[in-house]
Amino acid sequence: MGLVARVLEAAGIATAVLSFIPELTASVGTPRVLGIGYPGSVPFGAPGDADGQRAVLRKSLESAVEMDAPGSRVDLPFVWPGEARVPKPPTPPPIARAIMKRPWLYLKLLRGELP
Repeated sequence: MGLVARVLEAAGIATAVLSFIPELTASVGTPRVLGIGYPGSVPFGAPGDADGQRAVLRKSLESAVEMDAPGSRVDLPFVWPGEARVPKPPTPPPIARAIMKRPWLYLKLLRGELP
């Protein structure tokens, strides 16, 4: 997402990327990074927690408006509750299934050799 945000910013569209690893997201030159202490699979909060998801969305939008310059970073005040379960998909995504069947494809994926 960080690379896409850079392209959008170059076209004059302001962006802000929500990230569970803000240091990594910022390292690729992402213009505006919103750090959040939630797992990557649920950046806006737990499924079914509409109030919590709205709170993250509101704070994200407020923070994005306040970040007037590219290169900004804001850590949002949300932390994943220790007792909350992180949902797992019922089946692995297609790329994960392909790599489980043919593990050597992972190296090709890292080198950018997959179509």
